[in-house]
Amino acid sequence: MDFFLFDLDAVLLDSAGYHRSLFETVRRLSLCLGFGDRSLTQAEIDAFEARDITAEWDSSALCAALLLVTAWNAGDRVTLPHRLPLGPPAAVRHPFPDIRRFLAELDGRGVRDPLAEAEARLLDQLPSAPAEAAEIVRALLRDAHVFDRSLTFRLIQLFNLGSERFERIYGQPAGLDTVSFLETYDRPTLSPGDRAALLRALDQAGRAAAIVTNRPSESPGGIFNTPEAEIGVRAAGFASMPAVASGILGWAAKERGLNVDSFNKPHPVHILAGLRRAQGQEAAAAVEAAVAFALDGEDDPAWHSLDGSSLALFEDAPKGHASAREAVHLLKARGVHVRLESYGISGGPEKTAALKAAGARVFPTVRAALDEAIPGWRS
Repeated sequence: MDFFLFDLDAVLLDSAGYHRSLFETVRRLSLCLGFGDRSLTQAEIDAFEARDITAEWDSSALCAALLLVTAWNAGDRVTLPHRLPLGPPAAVRHPFPDIRRFLAELDGRGVRDPLAEAEARLLDQLPSAPAEAAEIVRALLRDAHVFDRSLTFRLIQLFNLGSERFERIYGQPAGLDTVSFLETYDRPTLSPGDRAALLRALDQAGRAAAIVTNRPSESPGGIFNTPEAEIGVRAAGFASMPAVASGILGWAAKERGLNVDSFNKPHPVHILAGLRRAQGQEAAAAVEAAVAFALDGEDDPAWHSLDGSSLALFEDAPKGHASAREAVHLLKARGVHVRLESYGISGGPEKTAALKAAGARVFPTVRAALDEAIPGWRS
């Protein structure tokens, strides 16, 4: 069999919605804290993602912390409110910090956890800040994924979902009116004709495919989550393709007493579950089989049916390619040989360099990568 696994954002979907949510969140923080009407450029967003800081919850929290540290070191004792609204714009008092330079300072240190390194560098810059500043910075980054304790999380989710869905899902006032940026700005990367051609090509005998995304998704077992993967898969035009998203991975992680993000890429469980979904297995069973294989060494015939297969991964983040490499390594250790082809998708120089360092061949679009992976797929 030839297996094809696709990331969603920046691969099958032009995820302008997430980027727009990040842009608007940072813009409002900048106005609130005296940095003016400024936000992130696309190059700065790419710089975060090149370092595998791909969750806007994390990158927005880092920006908030960097803005506060910059203001504090200029003698400005500003603070962020805990809830919306943010209030009127403050007078412009500070130049916006150089985000790319700050991120570049994390490089070349053998850093395995860029968020931890970013926190350490922020704390190093605090000698003239208020006494409680270190705990404020730690809390911003520690609680970046916690709705009740994170202003940046709340802002990102508000813009992602829109005011109406936000209030329905979270049961709290939105604090401002907005449309859903995911529904408004996300667009498929492939034309209708190309999507139809790809689905026909993948439907041929000996081929199988699935989507593997870190987007939040609906979860079994009563675990709270938001349907962002479902929104994205529909927007991309691939609602018929099986998917593995973070909601069901979080459910499996909690069943094991682990953090809900434990099995997302770069963990090999994500790719292993994607293979099982491509084989036709129901989502919960696929994830459970992948967890049992990766953590407990439990084997079953479906894994050995993969022997001699190929896996083509289309992914824009280095951690996705790391997930695939580790999944293939685990399979090989059990006598199951799968040939991996890593297709990196990037239009920017920093992400391109990071993807090449992760062992991927890099293409500017998924269409160009598919031309290489499936010659004649559009004919």
